[in-house]
Amino acid sequence: MRMSLWSGLPIMFLLLSGYPFLLFGFEDSYILELEARVYPIDSDDPARFNDDAAVSFEPEWRQTFNQGNTIATFTPFGRWSSRDSQRRHTDVRELNVLHVSDSWETLAGFSKVFWGVTESNHLVDIINQTDQLEGFDGEDKLGQQMIRISRSFDQSALTLFVLPGFRERQFLSQDNPLSLPFPIDNDSPLYDSPDEQDHIDFAARFSGYRGIIDYGFSWFSGTSRQPDFVPGGDGRLIPFYAQIDQLGLDLQITSEAWLWKLEAIRRDFENDASGEDFSAAVGGFEYSIYGLADGMFDLGLLAEYHYDSRDDRATVVFQNDLFAGLRFGFTDAESSEILAGVFVDQDDQSTSFRVEANRRIFTDARISLEANLFSNVDPGNAIFYLRDSDYLLLSLEFYF
Repeated sequence: MRMSLWSGLPIMFLLLSGYPFLLFGFEDSYILELEARVYPIDSDDPARFNDDAAVSFEPEWRQTFNQGNTIATFTPFGRWSSRDSQRRHTDVRELNVLHVSDSWETLAGFSKVFWGVTESNHLVDIINQTDQLEGFDGEDKLGQQMIRISRSFDQSALTLFVLPGFRERQFLSQDNPLSLPFPIDNDSPLYDSPDEQDHIDFAARFSGYRGIIDYGFSWFSGTSRQPDFVPGGDGRLIPFYAQIDQLGLDLQITSEAWLWKLEAIRRDFENDASGEDFSAAVGGFEYSIYGLADGMFDLGLLAEYHYDSRDDRATVVFQNDLFAGLRFGFTDAESSEILAGVFVDQDDQSTSFRVEANRRIFTDARISLEANLFSNVDPGNAIFYLRDSDYLLLSLEFYF
């Protein structure tokens, strides 16, 4: 993986500022995860594997200074996979210093930032690169080098970002059943900007609440985290990262048992030849029913609709799709949860089902189950390559 000119600057800053928790008196926590994944459908491709075992380790070290007003954090991450060599990777999720003073917060280093309110997709979440090696749903993110300055007001906050350096998206190996249906050149990406990885991106977000409304207005200008692909000379496709400007809006309205949610973006490409300007949105609701079965569990009813102005030309999965789901939150001591949902493409009725369940065991461990099933997938649908990639994932996380 190529290193950006800017990649080392946050690390240098932190080393110069000192990381005393490496030497004495720090708070620490650790997550060890054991994972087993099974693909029950046999593939016509003899190179494709049908199961995978993996282990990951994520420690966190934290040290406070200056009467608690300054916090230094280091969170590395590592994954080993028995089958997919691409998934054997490491990352720095957090490596930063945060200083708090009155209504101001300043952070420098590697960090993760999350924007969004909807359940099935997060359109506005753009600061961090997706860790495609970790999760099929795009929820896992790589650490992003940044300088972040935030000013809080009565019921709102303004946050400014300087993002010096870009992290490329990595892709699963071709023998992984969840990999894209074409070979990808991970080593020679192309960029819209002549600065390539060293382009400095900028972003801002104004967020807050007014009564029952939580809101966020965001702006991003820089290198798109989502690559397009162009043909390469050896038959592989080469990732291409365009320069974009994106405006985002996220809203959540809380009204008794109802949660109304919306995320919407407008993305413009700085070079007309790099992509088609578009608008996209996802919105819906969650309605909660409390105390069912004599208080045994609470039930959430979810529904969200996805829209993309590019329609069938969209390079993303969701462009005219409906999501419906059920969330079971049990009131047991183990905090058991189940989320089951279905995505249906309104154009061709391609369908995918997803179930996530987890439960705490003992006092310092959690067992999780995840399943994905693809059904009636149309050959023209963006997920057609996943038609034989149903899987079942069982994981056990230890916290210590």
